[in-house]
Amino acid sequence: MIAFVIPGLCLLACTASIFLLQRRRRAKPLDYGLQLAIWLSAWMLWQPPALVTAGRHIELDSEDLAGALPVTFAGVKNISLSGVPPGRDALRDLAPVRLDLSNLQVSNTGWGFHWPRQIALGEALQLQIHSEQPLAESARLALVNPYGDIEESLELKAGEKVQAQLSATPKLTGPQLFRVQIENAAGESRFDPLPIVVQEPRQPRVLLWLARPAFESAALSRWLRQSGVAAQVVTQLAPEIVREETLNGLQSIGSQELMAVTSPFHLLILDSDLWPQLSPQQKQQLSALASQKSLLWLVRSDASEDFLHYSAAQSMPLQKAENTKPDTDGFTDLNDQNTDNPATPSLRPLGFQAMQSGPGDFLLGDRENPLFWGRSTDTQHLGFILFSDSHRWLTSGFATEFTSLWKSIFDYQLKHLGTQQPITLSSALPRAQERITLCSPQFIEKHPLLFDSQDKPLSVGGIAANGSPQGQCHNFWARNSGWHQLKTKNSREPPFDFYIFAKDDWPLWQQSLSAIETRQMAAARLGPIDNTHSARVPIARHWPALILLVLVCLSWWRERALLR
Repeated sequence: MIAFVIPGLCLLACTASIFLLQRRRRAKPLDYGLQLAIWLSAWMLWQPPALVTAGRHIELDSEDLAGALPVTFAGVKNISLSGVPPGRDALRDLAPVRLDLSNLQVSNTGWGFHWPRQIALGEALQLQIHSEQPLAESARLALVNPYGDIEESLELKAGEKVQAQLSATPKLTGPQLFRVQIENAAGESRFDPLPIVVQEPRQPRVLLWLARPAFESAALSRWLRQSGVAAQVVTQLAPEIVREETLNGLQSIGSQELMAVTSPFHLLILDSDLWPQLSPQQKQQLSALASQKSLLWLVRSDASEDFLHYSAAQSMPLQKAENTKPDTDGFTDLNDQNTDNPATPSLRPLGFQAMQSGPGDFLLGDRENPLFWGRSTDTQHLGFILFSDSHRWLTSGFATEFTSLWKSIFDYQLKHLGTQQPITLSSALPRAQERITLCSPQFIEKHPLLFDSQDKPLSVGGIAANGSPQGQCHNFWARNSGWHQLKTKNSREPPFDFYIFAKDDWPLWQQSLSAIETRQMAAARLGPIDNTHSARVPIARHWPALILLVLVCLSWWRERALLR
């Protein structure tokens, strides 16, 4: 609107001035031209014309980058930056030109800190501290808990490089704000925030569904009870007799909800002999469950052909081998470490071959005739137990080996827990009133909202950005420092808590990060090799103001001449 109002007012005033001059008999063409020039200068004062040829080499202070427009750098070949290192975001928005960093005030502090932003209750918070440059003066660092008590401290001596660690164990769940006290040799102290989110330990809930009692399943059920795993055991004793048992405080789930997507189980251990007893609807549910929960099949040596067809439909076909090895001594755990203990009882393979094993699959024992074949991807979590007689380890004094065997299988099949659809931040130190980029696969279908930690939190919508390997990205600009929550519309997932730092938090670390990012961007943004195009930029406003002043004075002199 203002783009039309100001030119219209200038045109209207110019017309009124010419009309008044026409009523004077002694007015000359010079007077008419003078009025046109005056109001043209007034319009130029509001919108200076692009008359000046842009220079190919300019100097720019890093603090002015936020207000710099890329269009003003058209035709510029080199920009010499001065001041403090500006950081990645400011340079990313800059025009694609070559950068000269010789005038930057780069500090060689070399400070670096690292700590986990999310830990489980009972885990230790470990703050890693390092400095690539020798310290200029001695200092004392202390880790302070949210209640103001010092958990651990260390002394840093001048002239030495730092490679140290401070640790503490949080006592409560939820967002916790620890602090790091840094005291120099003069006794001056500052406190920098150390935020973490303490989560409840995620204990997997297991369903053990058996077609008939067996020694192997009985040993597995007893191990689940002794391990403290919340589980439900369903055993078919007879065609019309089913025994249900819950372990470690888990509430019993009805038979109709055992295979539902909303069931509380993370791992379903099923008997292959159950396959003929399942209804067509339950068989269809199994195909969908493998993408959201983990399925683990206890395969019998006499597994039916229908079950083998099911495994082939899941791209994990099993085939009965004619010649199999009779015994396999020991086993291979998840880290591919052999337990070459000759006294360990052997496991008897069932004689199945893994026909289409992938490079990321977990094959325990012999790859041709494995004892276990598991696959855990973004779309499938499926495993087949292809051995028996592990229950003999419990009765032979090898309970530790039994635990290690089943734990390696469970760890692989449940490795997707807590890692689906992560949310990643673009910066280790997200700061208030600066751009913060958050990426997640769940943002592809759901729009995220940012909430601050005030008494009356206000939602801030993000701006969709280019995607990344971490998923769809959104940019946010947080107004204040402190705890913030990221939520998605119509989502049952818990909100994502993260901390926004103030401008003056971690000053030495900020200088180190900015210096690294500036050097990286200067190496990446080489700009055009040769640009012969000579662009133009607007003239400075003081020139139209000077012209307007001269013209007004000249008009006043002519007015005095006409009045005589």
